[in-house]
Amino acid sequence: MANNRRSISLSKAIFTSIFCFFTLLSGHAIANSGGKEASASAGAPTAALEPIIVNLSSFDRYLQIGITLQLAKPEIADKVKVMMPVVRHSLIMLLSGKESTQIQTAEGKNELIDEIKERINRVLDVKEHDGVTDIFFVNFVIQ
Repeated sequence: MANNRRSISLSKAIFTSIFCFFTLLSGHAIANSGGKEASASAGAPTAALEPIIVNLSSFDRYLQIGITLQLAKPEIADKVKVMMPVVRHSLIMLLSGKESTQIQTAEGKNELIDEIKERINRVLDVKEHDGVTDIFFVNFVIQ
């Protein structure tokens, strides 16, 4: 029993170490005007956020999430960069208040997309059609 717990703890530690390594390599927010990032609307500007890892509200699971924002106009990417600490704080507060059962389903993920858009646009002090128009999950792991 103790060996099994040690093995699980070791696996989590290895996973976390590997994730942190790749996070460090990824750098800061990447803004782009539709070049390399895929978007639902051809040519729409995007901004990739650094991955976020949070404990979910029950504290027995955590969420690792990668998010790319679709933006109404390229200049919003600059505003996202300037407001990044507040954007990340707002997302951490939102995500850490969720239960894994709330966000495991497609419906739950779609609701989360709407909540994230609303939160970020509020931080940026813009309306949806002028700010973040869509959210893409590039990574979504509950463990």
